[in-house]
Amino acid sequence: MSSGPHPLDPAASGAVTALHHATAQPVRVQWTDGVIESVEPAPLTEAAAAALAWIAPGLVDLQVNGYGGIDFQQPGLSAADLTTAVRHLRRDGCSRFLLTLITDTWSGLLGNLRHLRTIRAESEVLARAIVGWHIEGPFLSSRPGFCGAHDPARMLDPEPRHVAELREAAGGDPVLLTLAPERAHAVECIREAVASGMRVSLGHTDASAARLWEAVQAGAAGFTH
Repeated sequence: MSSGPHPLDPAASGAVTALHHATAQPVRVQWTDGVIESVEPAPLTEAAAAALAWIAPGLVDLQVNGYGGIDFQQPGLSAADLTTAVRHLRRDGCSRFLLTLITDTWSGLLGNLRHLRTIRAESEVLARAIVGWHIEGPFLSSRPGFCGAHDPARMLDPEPRHVAELREAAGGDPVLLTLAPERAHAVECIREAVASGMRVSLGHTDASAARLWEAVQAGAAGFTH
């Protein structure tokens, strides 16, 4: 196994000829130290162009719970394992993502988030890839069929203090918070979260149409699932 840089490492330099995703025409893309310097037409015969791969901007995924055999939920995840997952994601076309943590004890979830922020800060590769955090739970429906794979015993009603604690743990990073708006205080907490710079999504919910509309008016901007 080579000990040199990974071919998709942002620090690497190189060039590739491929079909442009928007025009279907062959182009030569050249980059240095992870920064694209030029995208130029690449005159090729029709037969040569037909053999090329396609090239497009990397995908941005708003929910990644783990990848490449690495579970992001495990406490004390190592920088090496997280880097392995990031490299596998980049290899498969996802260049940036929101690392997702799901329902846990509230203290355990915040502890994991702080730990992951610490190891991300020590790696340029991780910092480029992990652009924020998706916190899915524990403010979800505990009802069978709506809790999904989340542990209903760990579900909570959100309170303004939870929003403040999450904002502190995430620092200034982007945060997507998924919650079920039928939980007590959820609409109030949506307002608090939006005011603190978070995006709020609704998910794992059995809320009425009226309650969903309240949540949207309070600032919820999407649905997770």
